[in-house]
Amino acid sequence: MQARRLLEAELRKCVDTIASRWVIAAMIVLSCAALTINKIADVDDFGTFVRGATLPLPALLPILAVLATTGDWTQRSAMTTFVLVPQRSLVLGTRLVAAVIMVLGVTAAISVISLATFLVLFPGGASSVLTVQTASSLLSMTGLSTAAALTGTAAGFLLLSTPLAITTTLLLPFVYDVGIGLALPHVAPWVSILAFSAWMTQPEWAWTTTHGTEVGIGPALTSFLLFVIAPIVLGWWRQLRREVK
Repeated sequence: MQARRLLEAELRKCVDTIASRWVIAAMIVLSCAALTINKIADVDDFGTFVRGATLPLPALLPILAVLATTGDWTQRSAMTTFVLVPQRSLVLGTRLVAAVIMVLGVTAAISVISLATFLVLFPGGASSVLTVQTASSLLSMTGLSTAAALTGTAAGFLLLSTPLAITTTLLLPFVYDVGIGLALPHVAPWVSILAFSAWMTQPEWAWTTTHGTEVGIGPALTSFLLFVIAPIVLGWWRQLRREVK
């Protein structure tokens, strides 16, 4: 019972601040803009249609994840949270689950809106809804959105500062990957921040990168361990030991 109430509280934290509401509003506006562009371009395939509508999610969901994970420390409400629930590990674990549920919920909501819009605009395109391409598009965008949100959650857990975590989440992957690619081109695929996101978008079950830009499971696991699991573990340890003021 306590875990359920705690999960509900953590999910509310994803949407009950002015900043998080602005982020959600931006998602809706950008998705609607994408739907409008799809209509203008006369995109009558639902797989392509929904991919365009969900394109803003990987950029904005990490910000929402950061806001949810750093809110207690930034707004100085950590004392209230940890007095009500002294088991900090329970709070932190629930926070991770809430981040994943948030990603799946937002992606599902945008997909349903896209489906309704698509059927209204293209009544004759209903046959393209239940196809392998549509399923592939939905899984690809859900995987990319989940990976992006987990990266934001990891940064929030470790840094405990909303501005610093958002800046790190948005800028570091590109700056770091370009830098490591120039300095250590042979090592770069194995220590790329973006490798996990790339693999979630298009899974490749070979251990290493086989051809083109496809990422193998080895580099993806390395990326996941270094840039998601390690920051979460360090941030978890830091929050267990940090004095609440």
